[in-house]
Amino acid sequence: MSPEPLTNTSAALRRAWHVVATSDEVGDAPMGVRLFNEPWVLVRLNGAVRAFVDRCPHRLAPLSAGCVTAAGELQCGYHGWRYDARGTCVAIPALTGTDRRTTKANVASAFAVEERYGLVWMAVEKPLAPLPTFEWSDDPTFDTALTTSVRTAVSAGQLVDNFCDAAHFPFVHSATFGSDEAAKVEDRGVEREGWTVVSTFDSWYRVADADDPLVATGEHPAVQPQVLTKRGYAGTVVVLTIEFPITGATLAILFACTPETATRTRVHKLISRNDFRDSSGVLDADRMTACIAEEDLILAEDLAILERYDEMVIHLDPQVELHTRADRLSLAWRRMMAEFVAS
Repeated sequence: MSPEPLTNTSAALRRAWHVVATSDEVGDAPMGVRLFNEPWVLVRLNGAVRAFVDRCPHRLAPLSAGCVTAAGELQCGYHGWRYDARGTCVAIPALTGTDRRTTKANVASAFAVEERYGLVWMAVEKPLAPLPTFEWSDDPTFDTALTTSVRTAVSAGQLVDNFCDAAHFPFVHSATFGSDEAAKVEDRGVEREGWTVVSTFDSWYRVADADDPLVATGEHPAVQPQVLTKRGYAGTVVVLTIEFPITGATLAILFACTPETATRTRVHKLISRNDFRDSSGVLDADRMTACIAEEDLILAEDLAILERYDEMVIHLDPQVELHTRADRLSLAWRRMMAEFVAS
């Protein structure tokens, strides 16, 4: 039986990790988010972020419209019902002394919530694979920043498939880094590692000013080689590392696509670089700002194509589309996701 297409509401995605907010977005007040077209509330209780279904069991009022009490409990804004960090209802103000609270008063919580790399990750059900790793965020030799978060109608699966692809560089990204030399895609093979697929590509790119200031002086060529390693996770996250042989620099990117609703995906892109500090260790803030702007433009170039699709799904049946050798990584990710859906 052929696998169904992957959509933003495919049930299998409930068993994967997803970025639902940045750590900075979750402040003192409850925050409403959506995942798989379902409402969730994020709240800091005793310093840790928790995630609950955003509906009070009483009158289904959104708990995100409530507050956190001085005792560190989530209080519904409608009738004041209060919940602890496990979602257990600990107080119903309207009850009399003879009334009892039942377990039906408790609110459902996500299986797991973690804060890593300045992002809040959530798994609705027990995840099949570990949370993606991005070790450069904790490396003192790298500087890390978030690019502009974007929402789009493109499905999370389409975005991951696009990020795994390298054959579109000269055409989609002709205004940024795309070069004619990159038309031929050469990978070093694709490997499956648990619930990840990984491949390394040897390619070329047109250098941005922030990447190599010596291009402007004529000391380095405008088109340079790059070595890209892409790791696609079961779910909707890809981690990319780019090594620049001429400058010796490394750029790492965490690309996380959150299926908020059936027709809306939020994209978070975290970048880490090790070449933006001078000999005295001072960060060149202008180069980092320029790099963020470049990454924002690159995503906009991808969306200019992807948002014109008639169907916002990714086909897991390999017979639906044609594939070439250049598609080996994205095809391996689709096969892994077909197994993920079936497992």
